[in-house]
Parts: sequence; C-alpha cells; structure tokens
Amino acid sequence: GIPLIKRVIGLPGDTVLIKGGIVHVNGQSLQESYIKEKPNYNYGPVTVPSGKLFMMGDNRNKSFDSHDWGFEDFSGVVGKADWIYWPLEHFGNIKGERD
Repeated sequence: GIPLIKRVIGLPGDTVLIKGGIVHVNGQSLQESYIKEKPNYNYGPVTVPSGKLFMMGDNRNKSFDSHDWGFEDFSGVVGKADWIYWPLEHFGNIKGERD
C-alpha cells in the first residue's frame, strides 16, 4: 500500500476511546497540541490486540487511519518521522513528544 505517516496512539492492551472531541487512552485524555482540530466523531472503546497498533493522523477529521481501517500490524511500520515540514510554521525537528 501507499506509505502513510500516522501517530501511534494505542499499543497492545491499551483501550482507546474517542468521544466528545477527545481521544482517551486507558481512561486518560490525551493533550494533543499538535492536531489540526478535535475529532468530530466518536469511536470505541476498543482494546488494541497483541501485535497491533492503533494509529491516527494529526488532521483528525480528514485522516484515513485506524478509526477507518482498524489496527495496524507491527510489521506495517517501516520507520519514524523525525521532521515536520508542513505546515511551514511548524517546520523543524520532532522532539520531546516521543523521546
């Protein structure tokens, strides 16, 4: 398939719920300063199976991601993003959020 850049939101065993514009993982709401806008849909709760990941794009309402196509196999991950190049006002090295 076509390579996509998504964030890992849920690891195996995590419970993911999207409700009221907030993403919750294991009952904790995520503080997502990096998203374009809050999700305008509800999803879950779902528990991420063994060997799988729950992925979401930062443009929550236009992203083709796990809320559409389900869980991703670990084998489907081919790398990690190190730089933001768009939008230009956010251009730079990705640091702090996953280190």
